[in-house]
Amino acid sequence: MIVALLPFGFTAVAQDVASAEAEIENYLLKSGDVVEISVLEDSSLNRQVLVRPDGKISMPLAGTIVAEGRTPEALQATIRSALAKDFLEPPTVTVSLVSSSSEVDTEDLQTFYVLGQVAAPGRFQALEPVDVLQALAVAGGPGIFAAKSRIQIRRRDENGGETVTLFDYNAVEEGAGVALQMISDGDIVVVPERGLFE
Repeated sequence: MIVALLPFGFTAVAQDVASAEAEIENYLLKSGDVVEISVLEDSSLNRQVLVRPDGKISMPLAGTIVAEGRTPEALQATIRSALAKDFLEPPTVTVSLVSSSSEVDTEDLQTFYVLGQVAAPGRFQALEPVDVLQALAVAGGPGIFAAKSRIQIRRRDENGGETVTLFDYNAVEEGAGVALQMISDGDIVVVPERGLFE
């Protein structure tokens, strides 16, 4: 038999690999996990996403999706279904676990909020620095009633005061060279509703 010809201990290693693969397949996502989402048909949707404390993730076009308690494969199917309406045929979606919550140092996480006229307002966390455009993207982008030219970035200063910086999303859409402000921990991005004649 082939097994008799294999080096001593190889069968045990193969069993360990098989059990590790089975464990990953059956892994249930939880808050604090980081997953990588890839969409073959549209690389602009590719991203690493943190499962938020409420157990959900947000993704452009797909919106807010419950991730906690699902396997990466089940989440993959849900994202594929959510994106199907925006493609001629259901897209090819891959979800893989980048790191589990036990590996993520919560002190390294940056928390920010996106409120108002966006597809999926809420509290978000990121492992790497994000700019205002990326913050809007994870919240699903400005809605149809958004006042895109007067988006606010509200930041608390050391003295307890608040600074408000305006961001013009319309200028970005028109291709203007707009400086993208980086989001700091605790920042609140507010997308107001546009007026009747705006």
